[in-house]
Amino acid sequence: MDQEYTLYLDESKSVDNIFVIGGFACHINKEEIIERKLAELKKKIWKNPETREEKVFHATDYIKRYPEVFKDLIDIVEEVEGVVFATVIKLDELVELFGTGYSKSEKTEFALVEDPFNIALEKIIENYTHFLYYKHGYGKTVYEARNTENDKWNTSPDFLLKKDYLRIIANNKGVSYVNDEALKLCNTNFSVRRKKEDVAGLQIADNIAYIIARSMSYSLKENENISKIFDEIFDLAYNGNFNRKNKDLRHFYGIRILPEMFRTIPMERKGAGQIKYYNHMIKMLEERVKDLEKDPNAISKVDQGKLQND
Repeated sequence: MDQEYTLYLDESKSVDNIFVIGGFACHINKEEIIERKLAELKKKIWKNPETREEKVFHATDYIKRYPEVFKDLIDIVEEVEGVVFATVIKLDELVELFGTGYSKSEKTEFALVEDPFNIALEKIIENYTHFLYYKHGYGKTVYEARNTENDKWNTSPDFLLKKDYLRIIANNKGVSYVNDEALKLCNTNFSVRRKKEDVAGLQIADNIAYIIARSMSYSLKENENISKIFDEIFDLAYNGNFNRKNKDLRHFYGIRILPEMFRTIPMERKGAGQIKYYNHMIKMLEERVKDLEKDPNAISKVDQGKLQND
């Protein structure tokens, strides 16, 4: 293993309960470029960024004032050959499936379902490990601090975050496909950095998570360019070491949306009928993709809402 990477992560939540952990990974040799490029970008906005309190980029501060900043930040990720990783949790759908099962019950004093934060982190670490394996490398993860000044360390969000990360690595907790040996060998370190430390990679991760959360939000549009920026972010998402022209799996390896396939299949369809309908739907969508490749303006029965179970 001769390739070392850093994964920068932050979190965001939209007003309609879309929770996201997201960011990007890049080779450690690219970190100086990120710092330099971000410093140059700050000078475009502030004449003397070193003397300003707001020298750290906050996505919520710039979505309206400087919407072009988001495009510039994604350009930096692309320039350093960064790869985007994210997990989207639709909290309302999680509650619809499991009730309030991820909160402790008065009757049981324990939770039924894993905390959404942990679910999101688990899937990212799993896909990041997959990425590192195929790069014949190893990597660390850097997360933006969640603590407040009044938090006691042993019960603080940052302490619990590190504890959950170690549980994922040591026990394969919540990881469905990658084995524990790969997790231990590919992942070397996990650190939490405060916003005031002005870590360039984390500031970009903050913006990536923010845009993904807003792009998934039904209550959009704070900015009409959000969907365009999301498309550029999605273009950089990890595709599982596959050639995207042959197989596009960015929705699985890069930006994963959970709960998966919720409401895809009508609930009244049971057993074999459910599977038959699902297979039929996939076949129809594949045919639609072929039609679009031949003629982008083609209209099929999928577009017309006539997808039926033959």
